Amino acid sequence: MSARPPLLEEFPDRAEALAAIVRGAGTAPLLLTLDDSQGCPLVMALPALHWSGETGLVRDEDRLHAAWFAAEAFGAVLERSDGERPAYRFIGPKVEFPQKVPADGVEVLDEAYLRGFEFRERWSAVAHFLAVTQGRGALVAILSARAPEVGHIRRWLMALLQGPLPEGADVLHAAWFAVTGAGFLFPPAAFASGAPRGWTYLELGARADD
Repeated sequence: MSARPPLLEEFPDRAEALAAIVRGAGTAPLLLTLDDSQGCPLVMALPALHWSGETGLVRDEDRLHAAWFAAEAFGAVLERSDGERPAYRFIGPKVEFPQKVPADGVEVLDEAYLRGFEFRERWSAVAHFLAVTQGRGALVAILSARAPEVGHIRRWLMALLQGPLPEGADVLHAAWFAVTGAGFLFPPAAFASGAPRGWTYLELGARADD
């Protein structure tokens, strides 16, 4: 497994860019948007993971199956392995999301600004997440049997934000995370001249299959 300088590639369309990040991910867990929306605000992701970790809502060893970030709000589906089999926990804000009670979830959190439900099945938790977020601006773990660990996400987001970032890379459309590396896909943005920039793929560290 070999370390290397950051890899930066640009693509004219979304299909080529998605193909590049899927190739880069290899066997590593991959988070993707579910539609053609830009994705999640990059500047919101790390602070949300930081405060949710400090409060004990999210642990480094949890796996992140879905996430939605805003200025002071955070919605997620977490996989946690405390017992004989993993549990899937939805956590979401009370103000930004419509409040729906799932038929197959057990309420485990009810605070002033947050509500949480636990599910036995992954897709039941993800379905509830999508029902309340409608998927807009969300990232979901698909095309893989696993989801990335929160600790790896935090570590590589910190490395990413230390820069240098591609110009206009303030929204994350897709990402993969592994122990030794990570990849990030940014949607098109406009330069100061108004000319559009293509899709940008950035890799840090080494690929999971290297």
